[in-house]
Amino acid sequence: MVKTLDARTSQGSNGIGILSPTFTNGVPLLMAQVGLQVKSPGSWIRTFFSGSIKFQAVNLPISGFLGVEVYRESDGLQQLVYQVGTVVRPGRLVSPCALTINGSDYNVPAPSSGQVTYTVYSVFTYNPQYSITNFRMGPESFNATIYSDD
Repeated sequence: MVKTLDARTSQGSNGIGILSPTFTNGVPLLMAQVGLQVKSPGSWIRTFFSGSIKFQAVNLPISGFLGVEVYRESDGLQQLVYQVGTVVRPGRLVSPCALTINGSDYNVPAPSSGQVTYTVYSVFTYNPQYSITNFRMGPESFNATIYSDD
């Protein structure tokens, strides 16, 4: 039987107003972080997560790239568990750009500290010869739920 150990949400924005800071070309930006409590887990620990990010790039003459990476940290060790990205097309008709993620982390080691932390970074890259203005518009959120078998 499956047992829910913990569930958390990190919400940077509900979509009202512009978030700060904006993206710097190619520099990962902290999007979210959740610490999940893992007390008395059974076997086969796993995490399901989801999230979204929305932003707008102004004066983008050629395509750029929006990426998201999810890292698991447990007992001082950090590991990339999920990576996704999308091409950001130039032009007013295709901006703003929204990216939704859904993923799983299977066979999570039981932490001796009793906590597993998921940290999410987003990055926007484009040709550096252009001057691009961008806005993190929101909504921007990350949800994680950790389970184990009894």
